[in-house]
Amino acid sequence: MRTFLRLTFALALTVALAAPALAQRQPGGAGQGQGGIGQLLTNESVQKELKVEKEQADKLKDAVTKVTDAHKDEMAKLRDLQGEERRTKTQEMTKMVSAETLKAVGDILKPEQLKRLKQIELQQAGAQAYSRPDVVKTLGIKDEQKDKIKGIADDTQKQVADVRGGTGTAAEKGEMQTKIRKEAAEKVTAVLTDDQKKMWKEMTGEPFTIVRTRPNPNP
Repeated sequence: MRTFLRLTFALALTVALAAPALAQRQPGGAGQGQGGIGQLLTNESVQKELKVEKEQADKLKDAVTKVTDAHKDEMAKLRDLQGEERRTKTQEMTKMVSAETLKAVGDILKPEQLKRLKQIELQQAGAQAYSRPDVVKTLGIKDEQKDKIKGIADDTQKQVADVRGGTGTAAEKGEMQTKIRKEAAEKVTAVLTDDQKKMWKEMTGEPFTIVRTRPNPNP
């Protein structure tokens, strides 16, 4: 159990590639705007995948909202930042809020739900996940591999940012960003050894696609 809990807390590390996609607002308002664990836990498709019960869902929403509200002033200040500083500060905020959220929901979710949540989060993290200390240690990633993967992650992040700031509808941008991340994942996979690929598959479990919905403006 202790080993499992240590692994679940690794989820608190920032999700540089996933955060932009997860930043789309979800119904209910809880945990919105900063990506990370709060967005996953309040997403209906993720809750369905985790087999979250009604009583759990209510408790999760309350827990996520409580943590988010505690940092709303800090989150608001991020809007005044620009460029690299804003990205870095947002990552730091996501990391901190995710850590506190995990602690808050630790007694709400069952062990198997936490395990699946970790798998989904790793899938969403994409190439950036390979820079996490626990992932590096588990997979035995070498320095040469780290450099190659970092290059892929940095390039992917730039492409995603360009798409987000470019022209096109939200749907078109989302489709393009998904394509970019998929290509990045394929590039990273090519860097891994067969044993590392097998271990990564065990860490991420069955592929899961998050369904993101927009709130109804006229409920």
